[in-house]
Amino acid sequence: MEPAALVVWRRCASHWRSCSSRVIRLSSAAACVSVSQRASMSLCSRAVTLPSGAPLRGLLCTAAVTSHPSRRLCASTGSKLCWSCQSVVSSSQLFCPSCRSIQPPNESQDFFQLLDCERSFNIDVQDLQRKYRNLQRLLHPDYFSQKSKHERDISERQSSLVNKAYNTLLSPLQRGIYLLSLHGITIAEGTEVGADAPFLFEILEINENLNDLSTEVEIEAIGTFLQDKCQALTENVRKAFEKG
Repeated sequence: MEPAALVVWRRCASHWRSCSSRVIRLSSAAACVSVSQRASMSLCSRAVTLPSGAPLRGLLCTAAVTSHPSRRLCASTGSKLCWSCQSVVSSSQLFCPSCRSIQPPNESQDFFQLLDCERSFNIDVQDLQRKYRNLQRLLHPDYFSQKSKHERDISERQSSLVNKAYNTLLSPLQRGIYLLSLHGITIAEGTEVGADAPFLFEILEINENLNDLSTEVEIEAIGTFLQDKCQALTENVRKAFEKG
């Protein structure tokens, strides 16, 4: 039976071999992305104002308001009608400001917008985690157990989307690939096309070293090497995005 630590590092090395070539191609692709295309898209001002007092911006039409001051307004681009009370709601708002009903996910909103992060490869992971927890405190299905089935379904969809966005942005590799996809650049999954000969030889050497490991010290050494290599590759990607 192999030592537990060796099994762990074998898995780590296997994962590294499968994704390293994608990271290298990610660095190359990132260099093609213009800095001007990555302007900050902070959601600090994403709320809109309703006539009752909440922010409302960008309405293209202002139909007459009759019995209820916040209802029967024409929904413009960037806004929609609440499924519950028909008030105008910004497409980025999670809850209706009038009746407080949870709103369906905005499928056109990217993951950076959803988690209120700058659209950039460089993100504050602790800030990302904090925003993720705050959103889940609002959207998690456990908090809607006493609501209608429709609201529970919306909650599950919203919570699932937040989870997907968080896991994508938390991983440097997935974050970079997703950021490139927003600019129309796609990196194929599970391929090593474009890897140069020295890189492939390095992978083969690591694989051979893994087969020859016999002591805990050797296992720790190869593990440290793999971690350092992943950090170096991530740093290359970061610099490529900064260069634009």
